[in-house]
Amino acid sequence: MADVTLRQMQYFVAVVDAGSVTAAAVAEHVSQAALSMSVAQLERALGVDLLIRSRSRRVVPTRRGLLFAAHARRVLEGVDEAVEVVADGAGELTGTLRVGCSFTLSPRLIPELVERFDQSHPRVEVDFHEGSPGDIQEEVRTGRLDMALLYSQQADPALRQDLLAKVRLHAVLPTSHPLARRDAVEIADIVGEDAIFLSVPPTVERLTAQLRAAGHEPRIRYTSGNIQTILSLVARGYGYSLVNSPPATDETFDGRRVVFPPLRGLAESNAIVAVTAGQHRVPRRVRAAIDALVGV
Repeated sequence: MADVTLRQMQYFVAVVDAGSVTAAAVAEHVSQAALSMSVAQLERALGVDLLIRSRSRRVVPTRRGLLFAAHARRVLEGVDEAVEVVADGAGELTGTLRVGCSFTLSPRLIPELVERFDQSHPRVEVDFHEGSPGDIQEEVRTGRLDMALLYSQQADPALRQDLLAKVRLHAVLPTSHPLARRDAVEIADIVGEDAIFLSVPPTVERLTAQLRAAGHEPRIRYTSGNIQTILSLVARGYGYSLVNSPPATDETFDGRRVVFPPLRGLAESNAIVAVTAGQHRVPRRVRAAIDALVGV
């Protein structure tokens, strides 16, 4: 077995995160020479190059470096958890929970998660990052994030998924729309109108595929990366939209109103899931976060 130490793992992960040996040394409160030597010893012990060094002093991990960094993070987190269990106040969660969340779900999930951890696990710092489903899942794969929150249709099947809540697709209509007062609307009744869809990948592609599978061709007039822009356009009568998680209020950013009737006519179901890299046991902080969000 290679002679690898926890300190070498810690310094290597710091370099990957910081992008340079200098910045990593500052973050770890050690000299640049000591950190460089530690990483070099790690590479010799493993017999592979983990970093690509450039003249600009920036470094990027090799493919094997990325793989090792992801596993090293889990090893370091496991050690931290073992220490927490036997430390004073055993059983109390501490440390940092690193969460990624898709742009569309973030307003629904992140404030709730922060508040629940503030009340039940005050010694845990919730560090959240909003991004596209593809980006936050890549961060989970490389170990930079502990978990990602997104829709099941966007989830990578190679990653572990924990179900948080089932969702149903809703139409977004202006209050002046002829179907605005119905308890639910059929997709066939609105699909011939202009559509305004979210442009964050893979939302447009998924919605278009669902509609075509049901025999419909959407007329996409506008796309936007901002859900508030979409709601305001719908409220002004420029088209309909589709959402999985309607907001608690029907008022748009500019003071107009829309309605969110449930949609019928599309068979494919969806759900909100927590995605993690491990296929088996997850760290206690992550388990606590998943439990806190079930049914939200």
